[in-house]
Amino acid sequence: MSPNGPAAQVASGAPAAAAEVPFLERLRSGIEQRRADGQSLGLLLVDCGVIGRIDALWGYHIGDAVRARILASLRAEVLRPDDFAAEFGRDELACVLSVVEGEQLARLAAEKSLRTMNVPLFLGDEEIFSSPAVGIALFPQTADDAESLLRQAKSACVLARNLRGRVALYEEGQISGVSQLVEESRLRTAIAEDALELAFQPQFDLRFGQIMGMEAMLRWRDGKRELVPMREAIAAAEQGGMVAKLISSLLNRALRNCSEFRQRAGLDLRIAINFPARTLLEPELPELVERALRTWSLRPGRLMLEIGDLSALPAQAQAQAALLRLHQTGVKLSLDDARAPLSSLFWLATQPFHELKIDLSIAQDWSVQAQSEGVLRALIGLVHQLKLDVIALGVADDAAAARLLELGCDFIQADFKGPAVGAEEFVARFAG
Repeated sequence: MSPNGPAAQVASGAPAAAAEVPFLERLRSGIEQRRADGQSLGLLLVDCGVIGRIDALWGYHIGDAVRARILASLRAEVLRPDDFAAEFGRDELACVLSVVEGEQLARLAAEKSLRTMNVPLFLGDEEIFSSPAVGIALFPQTADDAESLLRQAKSACVLARNLRGRVALYEEGQISGVSQLVEESRLRTAIAEDALELAFQPQFDLRFGQIMGMEAMLRWRDGKRELVPMREAIAAAEQGGMVAKLISSLLNRALRNCSEFRQRAGLDLRIAINFPARTLLEPELPELVERALRTWSLRPGRLMLEIGDLSALPAQAQAQAALLRLHQTGVKLSLDDARAPLSSLFWLATQPFHELKIDLSIAQDWSVQAQSEGVLRALIGLVHQLKLDVIALGVADDAAAARLLELGCDFIQADFKGPAVGAEEFVARFAG
């Protein structure tokens, strides 16, 4: 579309009478109708992801025209006669599905919105693409009033920005956008002040029935959650330009403890550290690893780097180069991605990994369903064909561990064998 075209088409996007009624008033009225007839209503908050940049490049009048054209397209191609939509912030549009028969219909509408918006915008001689994301909230499933519904849809939209499908449904317990911002800020401060500590969870060799290693996990005493997922710590460090500092601090803390465990308690264990895949794009990573190994005189083969979020890896030459250099250093590499697709196994066969981590929580019925156990047996066999070890998470008890040993699994890491604890408690539990 041209910059001159959309503005002329805005008036046809919605009936004039509807435009006179404030959006929140229409939303409240729709909720009351659904409350009366016992049906559901859906709210889609659409983040266009492009209006602000158009404002900066071509001016606000062009941004207004583009936004109006997008809104008109959603009304014409996605929404039904009884649905309605409105501008809701500079880069956001709110679409109300007056009646929905559950979550699936709302998701279909959100995905259709993305398809409608993923077409080129012609501004003069330039071809521009939007970068939309959609958050979904439902009445009465997730909220009981208009304000809560809007807040939840916004929270889901923030989450959707980081998802491959760019669509998210609000779920109970999901961190709101404001809470997430506060937590990220506090975490970034903790990184800057070197206030993060480590906890250690033991890993056991099923074949010999003894501890063989441990995973080092970030612990943040100032936060609400004691154990901080590494991907969140890295994301906060990226915001503050402190990724190398965080990696260096984590490596040196972990390897120092590993050295102390060996000297104080005779625990000659391997130590695993989990990094999200995008950490491999940090240019200093291999050098930081080598330097920490030298500082603490640890054999490279005793360090296991667990790599998660596999989907970010194959297309990045820099990540591939980092994997190769780490492999040449002598450290071990473990793949920790519970939802990696089958095609990734073909890719895995060409990479210098030594271990695959399997999270059994995504197949909780494996011990009682023959088909699920068969899949697990085949997977373990396939991984062994690739000359990799298998370490299982989410193991419930000794009976499950014994069955995993029969299936050929090599190692386990499970709360029933030992939760993640601080360094002093770890030594007290496992020394001697």
